[in-house]
Amino acid sequence: MLISIGTFEAATRNPMKFQKKVLFDYLARNKQTEYGLKYDFPKIQSINDYQQRVPINDYESLRPYIDRMQRGEPNMLTAENPIFFGLTTGTTSAPKLIPATKYSGKKKAEVTNLWAYYAYKDYPSVIINGKILAIVNTGIKGYTPSGVPYGSETGYGYKNLPWLFRHYYALPYQVFSIKNYAARYYTILRIAMQENVSTVITPNANTIVLLCRRINKWKNKIINDIEKGTLSWNIDVSESDRKTIKKFCKKNPKRAHKLRAILKEKKSLLPKDFWPGMKLIECWKSGTVGLYVKELFNYFGNVPIRDLGYISTESRNSIPTNNEGAGGILAIQSNFYEFIPKEDMNRNEKRVLLCDQLEKGKEYSFIVTTAGGLYRYDMDDIIKVDGFYNKTPVIEFVQKGFNVASLAGEKLYESQVNEAVNRALDKNNIIVKFLSATIEVSYPPHYIFLTEFNGDISINKKRSFLKSIDEELSRCNTLYADKRRAQLLASPVLKIVKKGEYERYRSRKMKRIADDAQFKMPKLTTDEKFKNSFNIEGSIYIIKKRNKKL
Repeated sequence: MLISIGTFEAATRNPMKFQKKVLFDYLARNKQTEYGLKYDFPKIQSINDYQQRVPINDYESLRPYIDRMQRGEPNMLTAENPIFFGLTTGTTSAPKLIPATKYSGKKKAEVTNLWAYYAYKDYPSVIINGKILAIVNTGIKGYTPSGVPYGSETGYGYKNLPWLFRHYYALPYQVFSIKNYAARYYTILRIAMQENVSTVITPNANTIVLLCRRINKWKNKIINDIEKGTLSWNIDVSESDRKTIKKFCKKNPKRAHKLRAILKEKKSLLPKDFWPGMKLIECWKSGTVGLYVKELFNYFGNVPIRDLGYISTESRNSIPTNNEGAGGILAIQSNFYEFIPKEDMNRNEKRVLLCDQLEKGKEYSFIVTTAGGLYRYDMDDIIKVDGFYNKTPVIEFVQKGFNVASLAGEKLYESQVNEAVNRALDKNNIIVKFLSATIEVSYPPHYIFLTEFNGDISINKKRSFLKSIDEELSRCNTLYADKRRAQLLASPVLKIVKKGEYERYRSRKMKRIADDAQFKMPKLTTDEKFKNSFNIEGSIYIIKKRNKKL
């Protein structure tokens, strides 16, 4: 462990001492970079100096530097060259590639190790009496022009697990390179159900629910594969992946017999019955994705659930130390943090606070400076202060920014909805009186597009329009495309509102505001009740052909 528990506990009693140390360590390391020289890092003597000299950034303001880093130019944001770029999404159609260096990887590992200490201190048998079922994404999706890999940071970390730790995990990395998601999910279950799994780790509870819902669909095939030590040939897995994965498909007639006995007695297969040694589920519990946590109890019984903390491709920010709620101790030795009160977000003059100025129960916009070269980086996230651990805030993620939705981790921005809808309108030669996207937190979740068309449009034309929106969202948001392929997001639905509904809604709103200019119809809202403001006359769905091969 890079940071000892004693050192971390001591730091929580004087958080600003360690926050200042972290900031000036990062500034000193990168003072001769192009960014550091532009903003006079060598002359910065205080936190106030830093705030006065360095502007608050988003990805677009740093993109020119990161693009040059991808081409192999050194000393852009960090003195150390990147070894990986974490793929995520942003406000534009171009994906975000977050640079990661060896040093920034160590700083993130510090947070992960602290999290693991607190979790496994409470549940030591997790790694003694069973396997860890970790579910990640494909580690490497491509390479930059200079040959540096990019992809899922968690997948990349799983791929490069030290050999000493690999035997703790139920699945080989090759499972996550299977392109067909149905085949991937089958293979996960095929291998995991032969093992004594003691914990499940994945950020999105929706992923766990999705797997659980498929167990009884594939139960007989899985049991037969476990009995024979095979991976069914009608599972769509490449020959190279199948060759590696086959080594992990154990022949276990005894386990197959046990699963059949459970099925005969219980009439279904549930994890709480075939994984009786399950000690802990580790996933996000807050935000929109946390809505699926309640369903886990149907499959796992009263197994405790611990939040993974406020973590992202950009930074690891909190360390939950118990199972209550989703709050975690601010990771004060790994990043430097600033906060803007939520009520200041629409003001010209915004207060920028430090971690010792926060109040319990208040919500804040989150600004972070990282070891990976993100300086005063606006995460476009809202966090809430649940309380304090010694003198350090305990925070939890509340939501993406005000014009962002994330049902399965896709982080869909209003600007992306606007771009996708406009392209779909042009493609289908359609005019609408209004269109707003909202969310439906069902299983699986999906987006709803409330639409009032201008003129009479055929059903086929409406369906083509909806399909175009889905395609364009996939084009401009890579995570949306991934979540759709992974079946964590269902197809969007077009809700046709009755003619005149837009004007009626606008008239109602105008009675409450003083100026015409103050009225704004949202292009994207996370208010599930928003659709109740309109009379719906029908729904349009995307029809897909069934694929018989998994």
